[in-house]
Amino acid sequence: MNIPPHPQGFLRIVTALLMAAGLAGAITPATAATPAERYTQFCAMCHLPGVHGAPKVGRHDDWLPRLKPGLNMVYRNAVEGMPNTAMLARGGADLSEAEVRAVVDFMLAASALPASALRNAARYDRFGLSDRDFIRRDTSRDGFLSRSEVSADPLLLKNFSRFDSNRDGRLSETEYRNAETALERERIAANVDDATLTAAVKQALAAVRGIDFEYVKFDVSGGELTVKGIVGHAEVAVRAQDALKRITGLKRISNNLVSGDQISWD
Repeated sequence: MNIPPHPQGFLRIVTALLMAAGLAGAITPATAATPAERYTQFCAMCHLPGVHGAPKVGRHDDWLPRLKPGLNMVYRNAVEGMPNTAMLARGGADLSEAEVRAVVDFMLAASALPASALRNAARYDRFGLSDRDFIRRDTSRDGFLSRSEVSADPLLLKNFSRFDSNRDGRLSETEYRNAETALERERIAANVDDATLTAAVKQALAAVRGIDFEYVKFDVSGGELTVKGIVGHAEVAVRAQDALKRITGLKRISNNLVSGDQISWD
C-alpha cells in the first residue's frame, strides 16, 4: 500500500465505491482528515477489493482470523507493517500511530464484526503479550504454549522441559523467549562448513510446503544465509524461517522471501 496521494479523479471513483458499499458517509476529495478519508486515500486500493491478501473491508470473515491474536496485534500490524507482505508500516503513508489506529477502527466498524469476536480479542490483549512468534503458536489463546502447540518444532519440543523453568508443563512468553535466545546462541556457536550448510538449507526448504526452487534461490557464504524469491503467501516465508532457524551452524539468516501478491502489486 505504498501509494502516492491519488489524483482527484481516482479518489472520486474510490469514494463512489465506498458509498455504494455503504462503508462511508460524507467523504469528499478534500485533504484527508477523518479516518474514513484517510482510509479512502491510503488504504482503499488494497482493502476495498481485498487484493494482495488484504482483509476486505465489509467482509467480517476476512477479519475474524486476524482478531484472534488480539486487537493490539491488528493495530501493530498496521503501524509496524508485516514482513514478507505488501503491508508496509503505516500503509506507506505519513500518518501518526493514533491516525493509523483510527483507520483500523473505521475498517473494523465497517466490517460488522460479531461482538463476541471483539470481546475475545480484548480478553487476549489482557495477557499483554508482544512476541509475534509466541502469539502465532498460541493457538489455544490461553497465553501459554503447550507441548502440542510446539510439536511442529522438533528441537523446541525436545528441549521443552529444559526451558519450562517453573515446571508447570507449559511455556510462558518469557520462557519461550529464553528458549529462542538459547537455541539461537547454540546454533551460531557451532562451526559447520558452507557445503554442509548448503545441503541442510536445501533439505529444510524442500520440506516447506509452498517452496518452489524455480522461484526461490539461496546462498550460504561464511555461515551466513541469504534466501530470496517468490512464494505464494507470506505464511510460506514464515514456515521457511521456522525451518531455517533450527539449522545448526548458521550464523545469520536473511529471509527476503516475498509473496506473489506483493510482486503483482509492483
